[in-house]
Amino acid sequence: LFTTDLRKAIEDDTTVITSLLSQFGIWDQSLDSKLDALQGLLEETHPDEKVLVFSEYADTANYVAQALEKRGVKKIASVTGDNEDPTRLARRFSPRSNTDLPGPVVKPEDELRILIATDVLSEGQNLQDSAIVVNFDLPWAIIRLIQRAGRVDRIGQKATKVLVYTFLPTGGVEDVLRLRERVAKRLAKNAAVFGAD
Repeated sequence: LFTTDLRKAIEDDTTVITSLLSQFGIWDQSLDSKLDALQGLLEETHPDEKVLVFSEYADTANYVAQALEKRGVKKIASVTGDNEDPTRLARRFSPRSNTDLPGPVVKPEDELRILIATDVLSEGQNLQDSAIVVNFDLPWAIIRLIQRAGRVDRIGQKATKVLVYTFLPTGGVEDVLRLRERVAKRLAKNAAVFGAD
């Protein structure tokens, strides 16, 4: 099944990965400053509120949930396209907004305070028991930022404000990419077309 070119490419990739592991070692989540910042947001800024965290990638969503659990964060789960029933987890996170869904009533001890999700939950889910959305990373399609916020900013939202936090790259990368400026322009264009921000 392997052509000569494919075999060489795989061997080259393996050499590079092995070199990186030798140089930097196995990943240690305790040194993850981005995870530290998220944990601070969850435990210090919003310690008693429900928080919906979005990531573009399933591996990242699972990593964040598992790492935060290891750090002692409670009532947390991740949901991706790999989950058998994403709606069940959405209901555990936002039971009051999903009382019309079939199935058993969510017991208070089973309710989630933090849900780490991919965009599998960015459309068609009622998650307005929360008023806080965190974008752990930026999606490729900027319109996703609006869709993610729309999971909590909808009919039935009881909070007077919906808060949206977005993690952006560090200064050096930001200077090169001018990411904030580009995201702001894209959101402004979307607002002009759709009439909303």
